[in-house]
Amino acid sequence: MKKTTIIIISLLISQFSFSASKEFSTKEQSIINTESLKILKSYSKLINTIGASSTKNVEEAKSKAESLIELFINRKVQIYNDLDPFHKLSEFYEVETYASNLILWYPDGINVILDFDNAKVSNIMQHDENVFSLDVLVTKKIDGNYLNKSMNNNTEELAFRIAFAIEKKSIKDFRIAGVRNVKSATVIDDAKALKEVGKEELSETELNKVYEGLKGTLKDYNNYLSLIGDPQELEEDKEFYKTSFFNLFKNEEVKIYNDIEPNPKNVSFNLKEYLTSYEKFYPEGIKNIALNIDSAEFGTVSKNDKGEYYTYAYVDKFFSGSFQGKEMYRKMYNLMYKINFQKSGNTYTNFTFENIDVATIEFYNQNNDSLEQLPNIPISPVSRKGLSVLTMLSYGLSSIGNMNINALTMDENFHSWNVSNENGYKFGVMASYFISDNIGFSAGISYNTIGTKYNLQGTFQDDELSYDIDGDHFYKNIEAEYDSVVNLNYLNIPILIDYISSSPTKIGFYAKGGVYISYNVSGNYELRGNYKYSGYYPDANIQLQHLTTPELGFFNRENLDVNNSLTVKKINLSLYGGFGINIPISYYTSLQFGPEIIMGFSDISDNKKEFVDIFGKLKPHEPIKIKKYGLKFAVVYKL
Repeated sequence: MKKTTIIIISLLISQFSFSASKEFSTKEQSIINTESLKILKSYSKLINTIGASSTKNVEEAKSKAESLIELFINRKVQIYNDLDPFHKLSEFYEVETYASNLILWYPDGINVILDFDNAKVSNIMQHDENVFSLDVLVTKKIDGNYLNKSMNNNTEELAFRIAFAIEKKSIKDFRIAGVRNVKSATVIDDAKALKEVGKEELSETELNKVYEGLKGTLKDYNNYLSLIGDPQELEEDKEFYKTSFFNLFKNEEVKIYNDIEPNPKNVSFNLKEYLTSYEKFYPEGIKNIALNIDSAEFGTVSKNDKGEYYTYAYVDKFFSGSFQGKEMYRKMYNLMYKINFQKSGNTYTNFTFENIDVATIEFYNQNNDSLEQLPNIPISPVSRKGLSVLTMLSYGLSSIGNMNINALTMDENFHSWNVSNENGYKFGVMASYFISDNIGFSAGISYNTIGTKYNLQGTFQDDELSYDIDGDHFYKNIEAEYDSVVNLNYLNIPILIDYISSSPTKIGFYAKGGVYISYNVSGNYELRGNYKYSGYYPDANIQLQHLTTPELGFFNRENLDVNNSLTVKKINLSLYGGFGINIPISYYTSLQFGPEIIMGFSDISDNKKEFVDIFGKLKPHEPIKIKKYGLKFAVVYKL
């Protein structure tokens, strides 16, 4: 009931002309099944929480019982009494009574297990243009000590009717509308259920007295709300009306259905919250409040555990006002007022509201033939199994690892290069096929860039003598302030194994691993800086010890600015690994974010000849491999 469409469910649910005019896609049916399972899992969890709390803190158990009631369309929904292990008491209870009995009858706690793996569903039933339901058949195993006298280890086959609405193509507002035992032939309706729960035999004269008291209380409710919302009333008078309005209720914690907010964020308020919101939402006052008391319907009179009388009044309430002074809000509600009262002699007094909820009437108004048609379709919730499409973007650091250059040191080679990673990005699209909700395989195509900057900075002298064209020996000198940036561009075909830890509707972690088959589409290198080659002649006169004569092969190149293409092997193989967080943003769409790494294991060099350092020394060729570290962002959509 967190949205206003639940009001529509409650008002129209009694008109049962089942039809299949609305066609649901396979994905929509899976969404409906998923939400139905979700609400039943909450139902199971809350019952177990109430059972655990009742052994320690009864007040906490009562609080959890309110949460259980919130799973239903309203407090009056009829559910099968599986709390009585001998099936001697009433077959059905209102959910409010059921929740109270859960605490009262099982002081040592209770535990239930619903067999969701073997759950079955019915076809989806349409009750109005945007109101639907389906039945979910599930086995419920119970473990509890009934009244601390008898063990309840029954296994019940229950059909939960789950109602939902469609608003602007969005499937929403899932609530339980009733629970029955599939072996029972009883047709659930509100009137019959109320008769089975402690009906008091009152004469016609007594009933008329009760009805007059109920109508008077409803009139007071209507009048005080009107006066409190009248901008013409004085503030001191309004305080008197508020006090009088409070006196109509059992206590300040009474739950009042939120009928004053166009798109309610809260299902209900307590009494104080209701009045506060009432004035806050309508600073200009209320235009009209009217209860159609003359056409009110009243339920049978019953007694609660404290010996107080109570009944239900079903009344149409019209409401209109300028919400937050901006938009006019008009609505007709069919509200259900639970009213307590006492008997003193031949009179009935102290009529007070115990709660006000939106009404639901005869949700199970079917014949016996339809009840025998049990849900027989295996439930199929939203699943990751099947084909998905992923678009991705990755950004990080990349490197082209030349093992010959990386191995150079000042101690052994008398020079070394400064190597730094360049920024690299990757984008692409992939197709994944999951064989389960957690494990799948994927392949696709992506484009990524790899780059590295090699920097030679300083003055370096060889330790071995060389000879010039005249036969004179010298030591080679290199003076450099020189950058060489290498860039490579690849098309990749990744072949991966995927793992996601969670179900499709929950946040979890993902991990991917496999092989990248890469095709080099282009490559280039850029040279920037100064490079000087000279000779040091140790045996020459001091004026001739440092020579830069071009005729001897020496040179000085300043302000280099070179950009040329680069040839590497066309095919490269790499290992890939990635992990991160998987965040669902809808039933079939999720976001993935996390680090990844590409580690090349094949040599990209197209020329595997010996390596020549800056002094012209030859070394055996060592592999040149690519590497990339990055952060990946991806959007995954299940087809």
